[in-house]
Amino acid sequence: MSQAKPIKHYTATVYIISDAKPRKALLLHHVKHDMWTPPGGHQEPWENPVETAIRETKEETGIDIGPYLQPDIPASGHAVYIQPPHHVLEAKIPARDDEPEHYHLDMEYIVRIPEQAAVREQVKAHNIGWFTLEEIENLRTFEDIRTVLNQELSQ
Repeated sequence: MSQAKPIKHYTATVYIISDAKPRKALLLHHVKHDMWTPPGGHQEPWENPVETAIRETKEETGIDIGPYLQPDIPASGHAVYIQPPHHVLEAKIPARDDEPEHYHLDMEYIVRIPEQAAVREQVKAHNIGWFTLEEIENLRTFEDIRTVLNQELSQ
């Protein structure tokens, strides 16, 4: 008997890092996970990962990161190269409520921008803020997020 293959969803996450020192990361206190996370979410069928990253960041923070990403590069009359992610993370997502266990194939982008006011999305986030590496040490977050933030904020 063959075993069912796990479902995999495409997602995008954006690590928004301030370009001035001390470096800070913009994080949301996520309602569903009760943890601090960078903005991000599921890719829609009509989007590529860069479009997802831009849309999710705008929805969740009010910030347009489009100008900080590399523009598409024409490859031919019918194709373009899009900015590759900094990381691709495959994460196992446990079953929850009526959603079965599945995986996220997360395209992770790192964007350096001037620190600016952000507006949290009321439905998905309890809070939003810019945090230094020292402040992040006391926040509840996923270990993979902490690893990336340690690397990016200590530069």
